[in-house]
This record gives sequence, C-alpha cells and structure tokens, in this order.
Amino acid sequence: MSEPVLTFPASRSGALARWEAFQPLVPAYGAKRNLVVPGHPHVSRLSPAIRGRLVTEDEITASLLAGHPSSVAQKFLQEIFWRRYWKGWLETRPAVWRDYADRLEALKGTLHEVVRRRADEVMAGRSGVAIMDRFARELVETGYLHNHARMWWASFWIHVERLPWEVGADFFLRHLLDADAASNTLNWRWVAGLQTKDKPYLVTRANLEQCCAPELLADTTGLERLDEKKVRATVFDVVGPDAPTPTPEASRFATYPTKPAQPAERSGLWIHEEDLTPEIGELHETAFVAVAAFTSAAEDGAASLGAPRRRHRDTSFADAVERAGGHFGCTAELLPVATLAEGLAAWAVKERLGAVVAYAPAVGPLNDRLEAVRAALATAGVELVLCRRPTDFQLWPYARGGYFGFMGQAEKWLKAHTKAQAKARAATAS
Repeated sequence: MSEPVLTFPASRSGALARWEAFQPLVPAYGAKRNLVVPGHPHVSRLSPAIRGRLVTEDEITASLLAGHPSSVAQKFLQEIFWRRYWKGWLETRPAVWRDYADRLEALKGTLHEVVRRRADEVMAGRSGVAIMDRFARELVETGYLHNHARMWWASFWIHVERLPWEVGADFFLRHLLDADAASNTLNWRWVAGLQTKDKPYLVTRANLEQCCAPELLADTTGLERLDEKKVRATVFDVVGPDAPTPTPEASRFATYPTKPAQPAERSGLWIHEEDLTPEIGELHETAFVAVAAFTSAAEDGAASLGAPRRRHRDTSFADAVERAGGHFGCTAELLPVATLAEGLAAWAVKERLGAVVAYAPAVGPLNDRLEAVRAALATAGVELVLCRRPTDFQLWPYARGGYFGFMGQAEKWLKAHTKAQAKARAATAS
C-alpha cells in the first residue's frame, strides 16, 4: 500500500482552507497529537504556513477560541504559544544563537573525518536503525517530520550516535519547511540537556512502540539499540554555555516601532519568508510604490537548503507578492538576485525609493544578513525601516524563564486582548 502524499499549503487561501478543515479535529488533538502515523492526520500540518505567517498566530488563536471552549482548545493553543515562547526567549538572548552559529562554523573545519562520515551516513538514512533512517529520508524528501519524530531523531543523533548537536540542528534547519531558528535551536538544546540543564531527552524503544503506527516499526532492524538501558548507558554529556539571563541591553524590542511613520515619499515594501501577510496588520494602510521579494540561488546553495524547502518558500513568496501587489495597488515582483543585499539595493535604485520597509526578522539566519542589507541600501542612499507586529512586542518579553511561567502571563494577556478587541468591534458596530 502506498503512503499518503503529504501536502503543506503554500498559499494563504490554502492555509485558511486547511485550518477550516482541521477545526473539527481540534477536540481530539490533545489525545492524538503524539501519534506518529503515515500522512500525519492528527496534526494540522500548518506549521510551515504559520512559521511564514501565511496565516498569523493571532488569526489562528482568535478563530480557535471562537470555535471551541477554552478547555477544548487548550492543547492546540499551547502549541501555538510554544512557538511564540521560543521566539521571545531567543530574541532576548541572541548570544545563544551566535554561540550556536559560531560553533557550527568552527566544526566545519575541525570535525574529525570519521565523525563527519558517520554524520553524513546518519543524515542520508544509513545509520542501520530502520526507523531512524526512515525519519531521515522523510525529512529530506518531504521537508517535514512529526514533532515526536524530531525529538526521537535528535536524541538518537546526540545520545546514541554521539554526534555534535549543532550539526544535527543545522540538518533540520536546512530541510524543514517550518524551519525556525528559535524553535529548532532551542529544542535541540533541550534534547541535548543544555536548555534544561542536565536533563536530556532520551529516545526509547518503548516510547516509539507506544506512539508509532505499527507499520512504521515493521522493520525492526537496529531497534535494539534504542532499548532504554542501552540508551541511558550511552548518554552524551553535552558541554555548552548556560542560557544567559535576559537583560534590557540584550532586548531589542524597543528598537522597532509597531507602526512606522511614512518614512519617505517613495517607499517600497520588502517581503521576506518570516512574514508573508504584510497587507494584514499595521502596514495595511501604508502607501507603497513597489513591493518585492527576493531569492538567491547562490545563498540558498551556500546554505544547502533542501529542495522541498526552497520550493515551498518560493511558492509562498509568489502568493505573498501577488496579494500584496493587489492590496497596495503597486508593482510587485519576485526577483532572483545574486545576493539579498545587492538585489534589494538594485531594486530600490530602480524604483527610485527613499526607504525600504519590512517587518524585522527575528534572531536567526535572515537577521544575520541585515547588516549587509542595511549597508548596501545606505550606499544607495536608501533608508531601511523595520517594524514589529504589536503582539510580538507584547508577548515576547514574557519569555524570561520557563514556558509555563510564560504561558501564565500569555493567558492573562490573551483575556485582556480578546476583551479589548470585542469592545473595539462593538464600538465600531454602534
């Protein structure tokens, strides 16, 4: 029997349709979300769309709570807020991302050849443990893994194969359609025992057998390596920096306005993969004379991005550009460029722009390219104006400690936010 074909909406209309279709399954989500089944019918498969904000967390949250009692919606709501927690946590501790990126770069030149060959074998699905090899192939071929499979595979990589966690995290970041620097880096740190100090997550055969569909474990080759006693005997004592305490100096929330003033007579909108619905939110009434998104085959190749991830991103770009052009009533282009910085500057000059406006990328690979982007635009005499969505500005600072403390604060905020929105709608209606 052939396996179900995995689909992940790469347009806003597709994402909204997927969410509408999944809403009746929300009541069963809490009980079934951990089951790893071919086709992944028990999860929404909306994470790539939410990661790129083809639909925003605010939209999903409002729709979820409008359609279900809070007790029913709680588990799905928590998953939405886990992503927001990780984003806020890393945003106030950018040194954790820099440490990871620097370590990864150093490993490229220092990793022993034997370790490198083994890492390549495991990533290629040739570890000798059939279920883990299946997961590795699924990731490369589809750009997706169930959340439980991600945890199991990461634990297998670190604590059974004893390979550098940074290299495994990079493998996920290059291939996952929903690749997000915060969620990916911090979850790998958690599995390693760095995020929650000295409490690594251990993959076990028993957990696999409990949560996997039987057909996924039909081939038991190598499964004995995941017996709990064997895994506990080989736990890798990962050494790494402790998570720093966030400080006002480390936080950049105040740097970006939530609604920038019109910065120039001729302003252009830069759409990037972290926010694909600029027509919804604080920018929706801004007067833009041009809109563009950019792809760079050279930079994608240097980052070794997986083909499914590139295809999904580029399709999402095309959808976002078309919507934004229609909404803002201006030229809108998806442009292949040599580098993002050069391409943005050339586009700004062509359109005679005084300013380029964009939502500020969070800590991660795109944010790392901002310095070059800003410099190239400045050379062309163009200002880069960045802004941030209000709810990010409001929620991310709550990520000062653990998730449940964050969620407690977020729930209070959500009640107040929902009440304020209802009051505003009532005032408008009257």
